[in-house]
Amino acid sequence: MITLSRWLGVILAALTMGCAGSPGTAVPPSSNGASGPSTSARTLVIVDRHEPTDLYSKILAMGGSNRTKRMFNAWLSLVDNQGLPRAYLAEALPQLNTDSWRVLADGHMETSYHLRAGTTWQDGAPLTTDDFLFALRVYQNPRFGVFSSTPQDLVEQMSAPDPRTLVIRWRTLYPDAAALAENALDPLPRHILEPPYQAVEQDPSARDAFLNHPFWTSDYIGAGPFKLQHWDQGIQMEANAFEGHVLGAPHITRIVYRFMTDEDTILANVLGGEIQFTAQTSLRFDQGLVLQRDWVSSGRGSIILQPTAPLYNIVQFRPEYQKTAALLDPRVRKALMHAIDRQGINEVLYEGESQVADTVVSRRVGYYDQVDATISKYPLDSRRTEQLLNEAGFGKDRDGLFVDASGARFRPDFEVLESLDYERVGGVINDGWRKAGIDVQYSVLPNAQVRVNEVRQTFAGIATPGAGAADEKTQMTNFTAAQIGTPVNRWSGSNRGGWNSAEFDRLFTAFNTTIDAKARSSSVVQAMKLMSEELPAFPLYYNIYVLAVIAGLKGPGADAPSATNLWNIYDWERSD
Repeated sequence: MITLSRWLGVILAALTMGCAGSPGTAVPPSSNGASGPSTSARTLVIVDRHEPTDLYSKILAMGGSNRTKRMFNAWLSLVDNQGLPRAYLAEALPQLNTDSWRVLADGHMETSYHLRAGTTWQDGAPLTTDDFLFALRVYQNPRFGVFSSTPQDLVEQMSAPDPRTLVIRWRTLYPDAAALAENALDPLPRHILEPPYQAVEQDPSARDAFLNHPFWTSDYIGAGPFKLQHWDQGIQMEANAFEGHVLGAPHITRIVYRFMTDEDTILANVLGGEIQFTAQTSLRFDQGLVLQRDWVSSGRGSIILQPTAPLYNIVQFRPEYQKTAALLDPRVRKALMHAIDRQGINEVLYEGESQVADTVVSRRVGYYDQVDATISKYPLDSRRTEQLLNEAGFGKDRDGLFVDASGARFRPDFEVLESLDYERVGGVINDGWRKAGIDVQYSVLPNAQVRVNEVRQTFAGIATPGAGAADEKTQMTNFTAAQIGTPVNRWSGSNRGGWNSAEFDRLFTAFNTTIDAKARSSSVVQAMKLMSEELPAFPLYYNIYVLAVIAGLKGPGADAPSATNLWNIYDWERSD
């Protein structure tokens, strides 16, 4: 058996070699009909299992598809591979206790940003502070609901003294004011969208026409390093380098971004030389072992291990969708948690080399020890499962299955996403619950429905949402009331279980409006303690993503939890 530590050592060695190998034997085009890549060293073929429904980064996305949007968008700042903000559209980031970042006596704040000279949209139109003012009008319009809610909810006023200067007055303290990156106050091209938006202001029924405007998809114009040329939905996107990119024209001139839902097809295309880079969630750990043996060892490429936050199951808290009302009882959720063999999951997925998760934040946060010492934990314990279910009014029938006082069996629905790994995990959980006497109703959500927001939000019992983001702000956001999916926001909220806790929201607000780092971490610790007691989610294990990088491609790396693997794609280059 190759241990993770040994494998990592081999991978790091391969990364430093930097040698180009033979292209290998090409495999036939995949069943999705995509053609083979150009042989130009300035063309890059990327593959992803998740296709976005739009290209604007501020619109909430499902299933990890937001990472694709990075290529097309630019923001005031950019989070790098160390998790630190860098100036992007802005010349520099505000500095606390200077004229660029002032904390006012009334508890409000004011920050100033100066756009880089000559900044333009991909159609050549100037990108000015008017585009930020227009974007704020759109975000704060209550008729929408598809945009992530923070931080525009904290903005009291925004002004533009000139086309390059933006001044924001905040109604409260906001510690991330110097890091307005993706999903923050992203600009919108006023010259394209103001006419259809004015129609919404005049007639609210024009809302859907605005949200269905081709700008968001096939006619997208952003300010990022690549400009969309063609989108063959379900197959691939093609994008060319944006020569006017504010940080310089990308070294790679063309990207073909393919979408393949089947992991084995992705592996075959990597081995065949058809794919040069695989995005997160595209390959499994055991497929990485195959690549190490048959691909890395021959010098054709290298592998990056990308640790992330834990994967967790979520419980449906909206009574109108929850089929098994007993799941709304925390004693029942705790009983289920005690019956999950999480170490068994670790063995099945990672040969025991990952770690069991007890919370939904990454072990990489600096205050993780405080979280670990504070939260409630649920080791595998069938006796405790039975005790808790007895307390909740359940006993066992003649078949050893739990029933309520009327004799009706406890039969919670359990749905996992279609994926070999998720189904392996689901199998372990299902087996454990059945051994404990729970007549669980296990099902797999087909890939065709994974991208249907309403389906992902209205499951009837317990569901696997997919891998969580690794930064604590995103993880906390995913459980706030503002992120509950509804028809108004097109079911796009990230709080798919609909858990609603006023205390959790208070802690999240404190985290979002406190500048002192120690006080912020304390809010996270208390929020994780609350979640461990209420169990809106069942933490399972820490994911390890495998990224395949063709030999000669320079730029990709194992990035910080808050960064995307494409953060510096404008600087990537191929030497083969």
